[in-house]
Amino acid sequence: MPNVTMTLEEYEALRRLISSERESEGSTEEAKVVKKKRKVSAYQKAFGRHLKALKAKHPRTKTKDLMKKAHSHTRKEMR
Repeated sequence: MPNVTMTLEEYEALRRLISSERESEGSTEEAKVVKKKRKVSAYQKAFGRHLKALKAKHPRTKTKDLMKKAHSHTRKEMR
């Protein structure tokens, strides 16, 4: 068996070539799966608005505390 030596760059290029061939073979056989977008509810939109406003008004407050406040504002608004 012959002794073959490669540089690190040659080895990495060969590995990339092999992996790209495998990817192209698999992608032609399998059907593409389309990911369904999530539906944003009215509550999520309102919560995002409240949280953004609170973060702008109180930039140094912990996000955890602001989220509690935003949820309470949103619940009051949704009534």
